[in-house]
Amino acid sequence: MWEPRALDALEQLAEYMPAAARDALDAMERMALTGFNYGRLTRKGVLWYLPTPKLGLFYLDDGRTLIVVDVVDARRLRRLP
Repeated sequence: MWEPRALDALEQLAEYMPAAARDALDAMERMALTGFNYGRLTRKGVLWYLPTPKLGLFYLDDGRTLIVVDVVDARRLRRLP
């Protein structure tokens, strides 16, 4: 499932990075189909992050459903110590 904010972000990013947007969609679909969570838990403790080559996906996983809440240009994320 995709939150409206995440869909809007993906649509905007797809305008100038269509292949990256397709990769992000494929990654989430693959994860949903396999039932295996490939992401890593963020410091917030409930939000997961899955990096793709250019985009990062923030999502929730309740063990049954993945809900993408945001999509970001991963190259612009600041690394935290």
